[in-house]
Amino acid sequence: MEKLFLACGLKEYSYSDLINDLNNMISYSPYIYVQENDPYEIFLRIIHSILYQQSTVILDGDFSKYELERLGLNLIEVTKTYTIDNVKVYRSMHEVNEEIKNKVDWNVALYTSGTTGKPKKITHKFDTITRFVKQGEKYEKDVWAMCYNTTHIAGIQVFFQSLFNKNSLIYAFNLGQIDLEKLIVKYGITSISATPTYYRMVLSNFKEIHENVKNITFGGEKFDQSLKISIDQLFPNAKVTNVYATTEGGSLFSSRGEDFIVNSNISQLIRINELNELWLHKSLLGQSDHIHLDGDWYNTGDLVERVTEELFRFVSRGNEMINVGGYKVNPIDVEAVIMQVPGVLDCLVMGRENKITGQLIVVNVVKEKLVDDKILKQLIKAHASEHLQEWKVPRLINFVEEIKTTRTGKKARICSGLLSQGTPED
Repeated sequence: MEKLFLACGLKEYSYSDLINDLNNMISYSPYIYVQENDPYEIFLRIIHSILYQQSTVILDGDFSKYELERLGLNLIEVTKTYTIDNVKVYRSMHEVNEEIKNKVDWNVALYTSGTTGKPKKITHKFDTITRFVKQGEKYEKDVWAMCYNTTHIAGIQVFFQSLFNKNSLIYAFNLGQIDLEKLIVKYGITSISATPTYYRMVLSNFKEIHENVKNITFGGEKFDQSLKISIDQLFPNAKVTNVYATTEGGSLFSSRGEDFIVNSNISQLIRINELNELWLHKSLLGQSDHIHLDGDWYNTGDLVERVTEELFRFVSRGNEMINVGGYKVNPIDVEAVIMQVPGVLDCLVMGRENKITGQLIVVNVVKEKLVDDKILKQLIKAHASEHLQEWKVPRLINFVEEIKTTRTGKKARICSGLLSQGTPED
């Protein structure tokens, strides 16, 4: 039976399919712009660009004409193709992978999610984009669930981890809430990497314990200790890893919990200033005209807490802090308290403009279907009042079907002046 390369919905592609399609490609484009974000086409073209040493720019396939223009691009430019003069023929994935690893001069440009402004173009070399890929006999039987956007750095890194070990990759991003469990059973998935938001979205519908899953990775958002408890119950044999990564720097730190270890080989390239902002030396970054340096240093915009000289803990994005009457409120801390209330499946805390206090705390809540709205509002308000300072207690509680997410699968935090649902809680 041929080894599965990628499963995506009803479509399955073997490694033989991949090799045949690589051999039949007679043109290339400097841009990977695949409408509907077909993961197979995206991965095929990434591999092809490396083999032919063609630096490439990866774009979201759902970028509109307007969004492309904001990036200084146009549809004709990003879809233009060029003929290859000398088409290579590959006979095995071993041959493909060995040639890929020799293409150290290959560059790939990615765009940040743009949740805080215009997306930034970041160019990475081959070694920075594959910095944390692990290879060896112990990884050869892994089956990876692809739970990230395939055009962003987290998804690209999962792809390379799977490719270099000739693993099977199961596309599970943006699927319905019960599909991941079905995919685990059908394909024998052993490894899952996703945002906490994604895990919260899908795990509430799981009906079984899955002992075959051995690797669970968090990334993209603050580590959630309460979520880890659920994961430990559903995947009792899984090693849980928390990863800190940015589009600008790639994967940089990992840990078994919320405290990240600063390894001695990069300790001189990391700074935490008096405002608890995390700074990275430029040598850890990709290349971009849009990365603003202070000397040789880059402010990530992340607020962290120094635990020891070797350990730090992520607190929040600096631009996500909510200002209530001069008090800074971390929305992640408020969410952690609200998630303790029985009947709450997920929530999103954000700020709403207010003439008196500057902002008010607003929370959108996804609840269990049979829970009464009025009773749950009372429980949330009471629990928040007991465990939070007064200015951190939500004044507006909305019930929603789902939490809006960015293209990368993270919670979309938008401070709003106009919210149509709900009424202030007294």
